[in-house]
Amino acid sequence: MALNITQAFNLFKSKLELSQSFQEEVTTHHNAIREWIESYDSTIETKLIGSLQRKTRIQPWSEDIFDIDILVILGSFYNWLPSGGIKPEDALEKIEDIVTEHGTYEKLGVETDNPTITFEYEDNVKVELVPAYLDQIGKAPDGTSTLPVGRGYWIPKNNKWVIADYDYDAEHIASSNENSDGYLIPIIKILKAAKRNLFPMMKSYHLEVIAASLILIIINYYKEQKWQINYPSLVYNFFLLGKDEVLKAANIPASKSPSSDGYMSITEKQGLSTLFDKIAEHCKKTFAMSDNEAIEAWRKLFDAPFPVSAYHE
Repeated sequence: MALNITQAFNLFKSKLELSQSFQEEVTTHHNAIREWIESYDSTIETKLIGSLQRKTRIQPWSEDIFDIDILVILGSFYNWLPSGGIKPEDALEKIEDIVTEHGTYEKLGVETDNPTITFEYEDNVKVELVPAYLDQIGKAPDGTSTLPVGRGYWIPKNNKWVIADYDYDAEHIASSNENSDGYLIPIIKILKAAKRNLFPMMKSYHLEVIAASLILIIINYYKEQKWQINYPSLVYNFFLLGKDEVLKAANIPASKSPSSDGYMSITEKQGLSTLFDKIAEHCKKTFAMSDNEAIEAWRKLFDAPFPVSAYHE
């Protein structure tokens, strides 16, 4: 069957979705550990976080480790004590003790990998449990505001408590997807395939924050110009504009979470910007190609599971 470029992207997009069997496997794993923790202590609440919460996960390559990130909410923080109180290592130890009480998980080799408790199944699925306390204080230990209270979680990092706004951030991605006519989440998944192939040094969440900012702008501009919106053009414009965005701080507006780019040095950002510029040029050239040539060129950007050629079985 001969594919045009639109059909090739639609096929590619569908193959990035978690397969039903793998989704069932992941669901079974996370439900089991969450049920165990919550049955062990009824005051504890658990929830998915990360790309599974934001619905931006893509089907992994067969050799990849698939992380399931689970927030373990142990209670709330109402004030910062002058001394003592709950230490990050105490929270980690509490979760490790609960998990190892279950013989199955103990045999899997439960480990503390600050700031998480981890164990790995034989099917390359790794569970990462993050201890957390709901923010009811409204400020960090240094006095910095974290208002409003009742939103965001204190989690351990480098033996300190830091704030993370998981639910708010996930809702921002969901609302941005709705405001972009449902294009944002599919584009994030497509961009993650390019990241996996060409710039794995960039963290997925960093990519998502930039995409959430740019894709809505791009789509609104296309609507104003009455231009047709399509995935190749969205990818091209993301890299065209993204080469400047990666040089800046990347935050979700009004989020309590720290900047998503904090792990990168200015030199690393400049290198990523240069790469984005080259990718944008590569994308631009495909618009003058035949379908078969364009598909082969896009395959260089994404690798599998993008179709190898226009002639697809």
